[in-house]
Amino acid sequence: MARSIRASLTQIGLAECHHLTEYPRSGSVAGLLAQQGCNVCFLDVASNQEVALPLISEAAPAVPVVAMNPVNDADLILRCLRRGACEFVSEATAEQVAGVLARLARLRAPAELVKPATVYGVLPGKPGCGASTLAAHLALEMKRGGSGPVLLVDADCVTGSLAFLLKLKASFHLGDAVRDCLRMDADLWSRLVTKCLGVDVLTAPENPAAMVAIDRPAAMELICYWREHYERVVLDLPAVGGMGSDFIPLCDELLLVTTNELSALHATRRAIEWLEQSGADSEKTKLVVTRYTPATGLKREDVERALKLAPYALLSNDYEAVQHGVLEGKPVSPSSHYGRSVHDLGERLLGLETGGKKRGGLFGLLPARSRA
Repeated sequence: MARSIRASLTQIGLAECHHLTEYPRSGSVAGLLAQQGCNVCFLDVASNQEVALPLISEAAPAVPVVAMNPVNDADLILRCLRRGACEFVSEATAEQVAGVLARLARLRAPAELVKPATVYGVLPGKPGCGASTLAAHLALEMKRGGSGPVLLVDADCVTGSLAFLLKLKASFHLGDAVRDCLRMDADLWSRLVTKCLGVDVLTAPENPAAMVAIDRPAAMELICYWREHYERVVLDLPAVGGMGSDFIPLCDELLLVTTNELSALHATRRAIEWLEQSGADSEKTKLVVTRYTPATGLKREDVERALKLAPYALLSNDYEAVQHGVLEGKPVSPSSHYGRSVHDLGERLLGLETGGKKRGGLFGLLPARSRA
């Protein structure tokens, strides 16, 4: 394939081609493309699919990716496209390559570029710290704030809190999506999700034993499908190390949720260590302190000192409003202290926060001088 693609490029007048004889290591693709000044990437997906498919996701934001496989495999084509490949080549003839490059030239017009969904993972530093409550309200807030299609996924299959919090009865669940991830299409997906206040919700199975294992390839398949069909995706993740942890490195933003109680901070410190040792990108991790009560727990500067991580947001302790919402199966009122805190967090994540007075203290986010 390498010989034929180079011969075809030379034949159509594009002799400058940088050839790698083996797959580059994960995380180095964008740098290699920039270093060589490449404007298109032909990638062999036949030799090792497990290695090649993630490389498409890494390269696609930088340059168009053309997947190459001598066999016209419909399932593999779909998987490549979901990861961001623009074209698929089975025979690298000069005519076929010229047609691919012509189509790519048209598609690269700025007006036709579509930004994939942003994926937010909400991760508990300690079980029971309010991560699921935040995930549900954050997804609803993003939809209320004018985002396009929003998806909320319960990836914590042991606790399965989202269906309980939102009083949902779903016929299908995340386990069904994992089982059918390789043949996912719009018709199948529409039967898997449940609508709630304008947000698509994929719940966890009612019986945890019904959940199938979520490995990295399955997580990648689903993330790629979600990026293609939504503007915002919010994942309610399990505690680190639990089933569903393979979603963690695939998130664009990771909200690590804790409280300012000493026991919660101890567990959160261990979660941070787990993330560091598992290779998670520390730049994506944002610490959110919920139920923040400086009078009875550690203050913001003490939290930062204990975790060596500055809080990104402080969410108010609004116990009565949250408990009332749980009993009613409704989201907390946007005018409540907790509702306003989540609104501020959502605006900050979306880059919509406005200038003016600093919002600090109990009910606001951190002062502007502390913002990333």
